[in-house]
Amino acid sequence: MKRVAVIGGGASGLIAAHYCARAGCSTTVFEKQKSPGRKLLATGNGRCNIANRRLEAERYHGHNPRFAGNVIARYGLEETEDFFRSVGIPFTEGERGKLYPASLQASAVQRIFSWELDRLGVRVLLHREVESILPRDDSFQLLTAGREKFGFDAVILAAGSCAGPQLGGSRAGYDLAASLGHRLYEPFPAILPLTVPLKALHRLEGIKWDCGVKVLLKGKTIAEAQEELLFTKYGISGPASLEVSRAVNERILAGETPEVAIDLFPAMNGEELSALLDTVFADGGRTLSFSLLGILKERMPEVLLSIAGVDGQERVETLTPEKRARIVRALRETRILPGGPRPFGEAVVAAGGVDVDQVHPGTMESKLVKGLYITGELLDIDGDSGGFNLQFAWSTGALAGLAQNGAS
Repeated sequence: MKRVAVIGGGASGLIAAHYCARAGCSTTVFEKQKSPGRKLLATGNGRCNIANRRLEAERYHGHNPRFAGNVIARYGLEETEDFFRSVGIPFTEGERGKLYPASLQASAVQRIFSWELDRLGVRVLLHREVESILPRDDSFQLLTAGREKFGFDAVILAAGSCAGPQLGGSRAGYDLAASLGHRLYEPFPAILPLTVPLKALHRLEGIKWDCGVKVLLKGKTIAEAQEELLFTKYGISGPASLEVSRAVNERILAGETPEVAIDLFPAMNGEELSALLDTVFADGGRTLSFSLLGILKERMPEVLLSIAGVDGQERVETLTPEKRARIVRALRETRILPGGPRPFGEAVVAAGGVDVDQVHPGTMESKLVKGLYITGELLDIDGDSGGFNLQFAWSTGALAGLAQNGAS
């Protein structure tokens, strides 16, 4: 019977172990945490955003994003839905194509996976961190931090990224891959809040607003979103920030200077916004700040007027066309310079990782080390927010598991 080790009990490791066991392999999962699937519990605000109905290759990024397209062409949404249905987890669809377990509980996904692995005879070793993988002819020797030694015929490296260290994220998987000769692209945090040094914006802490957000580099739009934005004590968060954060951090770490442009009225054209301002500015005796309370939340008028360089206590009757144009720009395209990336502890995923040109997209087997498979977030592929990263984990883990034929 073929002996397979799965290093990491996250999404890709769990589904890989399931398919390995179904193929008749003797399967052992090494998980350094107290329980498998801890990161699953944090996804989708505890509801587990399993996948996305709008699955497309364009949703993925990395030095060779075509790799993701090759993967999901082999194991995509249909296969993922079939798998979860087979283990008793039907999907329900939320906004923007997001798919969740019908129970809307991430804990249910974790518990059912644990039950399934136990039913299939998978051995799950907790509090076991693998420190080294040593190829031995047609087999591998694994050495744990506790100096235990194990022998296997194949190894699936599904150790995850360094995002979310509070949930077990670390560089351990990268180090294991590098020790076997794999090239790494330095990881950086993706899908997370953005730091904004402009202190005036910090006064909006706690306010949520549906915005249009663009990332501009040398006048060209390189990323955009139209979602809810949450203003924080250090910058911006919420879905809109998460969608564009990767583009921002990637450019900053490359030494470039992107700008973030915020549109508070993305659904309106210029004429509609002008008519709206005519309405709130109808009473010439009111102050500009007080007048804008008709269309903005508390604190927003003062902050936006200060960014526009306009005195909020000035009366509407004294407003000049030039100052009105500045107010319009503040409402439609407040441009801010983002600060350095937030820490990995706030990141949903990490970009970067193992060079996918060294991995076969059909099986996830390393092109450098026969019998070694690399899956999930360890690879230099990251997806947009909304279930795309979990889909990539399911797809890569499943392909690695399916590649084990159970032969001795």
